[in-house]
Amino acid sequence: MELKEVIGRRRTIRFFLPFRPVEREKVQKMLEAARRASCAGNVMNVRAIVIWRDQADPKVIKAIAPRIGYQQMHTAPVFIFWYNESSVYHGDAWPDSVLRLANARRIGVNVEDTYKEVDEKLRPLFLMAGKAMGTAPLAHMDVGQAIAQATLVAYEEGLGSCLMSSPRLERVAKMFNLPETAEPICIQALGYPAESWEAGGQTPKPPLGEMFYEMEVGKPFTADPKVEEELKAAKLIGEPAPLPWRDAELAYLMKALGLENTLLNDIEP
Repeated sequence: MELKEVIGRRRTIRFFLPFRPVEREKVQKMLEAARRASCAGNVMNVRAIVIWRDQADPKVIKAIAPRIGYQQMHTAPVFIFWYNESSVYHGDAWPDSVLRLANARRIGVNVEDTYKEVDEKLRPLFLMAGKAMGTAPLAHMDVGQAIAQATLVAYEEGLGSCLMSSPRLERVAKMFNLPETAEPICIQALGYPAESWEAGGQTPKPPLGEMFYEMEVGKPFTADPKVEEELKAAKLIGEPAPLPWRDAELAYLMKALGLENTLLNDIEP
């Protein structure tokens, strides 16, 4: 699939085939996509733990599924626990990473001059701001970019996923003995969709002009109908939910997978 079609086909999948395992190589492709994501100073603060349901301690699975856990937490064969490793911004780690960018000819023009500027001018600033930067919005954005790239690769490989975040993240983190510098971001449920790839249609979103502005807040970015038609042809824009047969599909899935028709489940808090 082309990139625009992958984006258009992406859905939050809430019903997985619990009996169909996810190939290890597909997870590796996702992690490689995350590793190739853009990151400030190339510090690469994104980290993840892959959790295979059939190999995990039942206590781990119980900790992952929140009380408002939805059906995906009970059927996904794989979970990825994503977190921000803030220590890569501490001390000399950040400026040293920038120097490696100079060695790779990805920053600056002259290596020696870049080294001098980093060591004499930037390193002191990095040392002062490092800990704050480790948990700043920029660090979270970089983790988000990595997760987004991994997610798109998952869909290109025929998988589906759902990203979840809740106070239980801290409980799960303790079960993996993460360092104090780790900051949990989300858990990604992963597997082959039990529902159709349309998942009832493309989730409705606010109009472009309500979300994005031009030159100043309140001045909507005006959408060009020709561009919209082009994106429909490229399959980035699809049929909005709910499609006519969605209710029947949901009823079938709940019965076939033996799930309760409720957002709540019987997992203890």
